[in-house]
Amino acid sequence: MSKLILVLSYLIACLILNLIMCDNCYQINSRQLPHYKLVKSNARSNQLILSRKMVQNVNECRNFASAKKALAFNYGTENDDHELNIGNQNKRRTRRMCQALECPEIYNFTTLVKDKNYKYYSTYPSIIPTGSNFTLACIPKAGIFVFSSNNLNYSQAQTACQKINASLAHIISEERTNGVAKYILPNTPTFVGLSNRNDEKIWQNEFGESLSCFNYRAWGKGQPSHSKGCVTLVQQLEFGSFWNVVPCNSVLFFICEISPMYKYLYSQKTQNS
Repeated sequence: MSKLILVLSYLIACLILNLIMCDNCYQINSRQLPHYKLVKSNARSNQLILSRKMVQNVNECRNFASAKKALAFNYGTENDDHELNIGNQNKRRTRRMCQALECPEIYNFTTLVKDKNYKYYSTYPSIIPTGSNFTLACIPKAGIFVFSSNNLNYSQAQTACQKINASLAHIISEERTNGVAKYILPNTPTFVGLSNRNDEKIWQNEFGESLSCFNYRAWGKGQPSHSKGCVTLVQQLEFGSFWNVVPCNSVLFFICEISPMYKYLYSQKTQNS
């Protein structure tokens, strides 16, 4: 009888844990989405264009850019090649154009050009102060990342990222892992935002999101090697990029991710600017 009670207790505990995990995974899908804010009028960015489309209004452009995982977009009018004959006058038709951009302006508008027919929108502020010990980089479709030249342990790295309005990098996707790995030194373990430091034995990113909520994995051979620890990203010519577990008190380089401007999914406010 006692064994049956123990088994039932275990099953109930597992069920409760799964319900909690499912709820947390649901919250990932219903939490904030990056918000495109009007940054500059009478101007457009010369950043690389992911895709372009004729649209009816700026909200349609926002939705198009979001679907393409663009980090910024240009919205404006262009003259059509065809002419309309109105009375005795020939007038060119205009069309509203949306240009979804790979990267935003993060270097004080260095690739922004004057154009009275366009407006520039971004999910990031135009100036991102980071300090001399950091290198700023844009990973298309992923975000803005900061690579530190300092060696710190995991907790110290968390604090350093927070000081520049950032967090240790979220790398639980192929785009993020492979994109970020291009900027780190070969064979140099570098802290990212994934760890298992509590008694729950759950690998989580810096937002408290469980690894089990995501399909992607990039563990190196034999990893995770410990039930607890902090994750580093490693880039090797032979094996490519992969995750490796190290003690959290290790002193290493680290990668921060700049937080974009957010808007909650459930917000009812519409943006028409």
